[in-house]
Amino acid sequence: MIIKFLVFLLVAYGPGAQESGKKENKAFKVGESLKFSIGWEFIDAGTATLSVSRMTTIDNQPCYHFTAITWSNAFFSTLYKVRDTLESYMHAEKFYPLKYIKNANEGDYKRSFVTVFDHQNAKAMTDDRDSGKSQISIPPDVQDIISAFYYMRTRPIEVGSRYELSVFDNGRHKKVTVKVIRKETVSVEAGEFDCIVVQTPIGPFKNRSDLFIWLTDDARKMPVLMKSKIVIGSVRAELEEYSGTY
Repeated sequence: MIIKFLVFLLVAYGPGAQESGKKENKAFKVGESLKFSIGWEFIDAGTATLSVSRMTTIDNQPCYHFTAITWSNAFFSTLYKVRDTLESYMHAEKFYPLKYIKNANEGDYKRSFVTVFDHQNAKAMTDDRDSGKSQISIPPDVQDIISAFYYMRTRPIEVGSRYELSVFDNGRHKKVTVKVIRKETVSVEAGEFDCIVVQTPIGPFKNRSDLFIWLTDDARKMPVLMKSKIVIGSVRAELEEYSGTY
């Protein structure tokens, strides 16, 4: 699925042990917008945009409001129409999610739910349009699949290291381990960037191929390029436009 390729690729990695308390952010700010083109082999499939929309509060706690919107283009929509919107509200000082909203429309698949995180009591409460309300236990500082991406960008990463992160989605959480493998300069539509290349064995299409993600080798750790092989070729997400960055 397109949303799984862009969003899950971006967040299926991150630093290991997380520490509670106030954390420093020099990676992103309100107003940042990252637009990606998504394609399979030589076919353009659509676009996705990740945005730091605003600062707000939830239960008097300051938080960032993030949005991730993925749309298939007119041609690809005749084969498989995608209209996905994900939202995350991440604590502005502790960098863990307070609320996560998913509205997915992918072909015949539709999913809509809201998750509220209670980190103090290690619980997540999900209100699913299809299955109703549920509550599950969560590990300390678990991330949703949007907040994990932004959390990762605030942390140091080093070539040769392995990292783990707990990620929550669809009523479950999982541990993800990845490798930081090398530095490399790449050119994409948005420009040329010095990058750190990250490899993860978890694929977006339930295949066994690794994903490779290029992050800018600076304080922003902005994603520039993502690639994964599948049975019938390869898919990629490429940074097309960006604005509002540090």
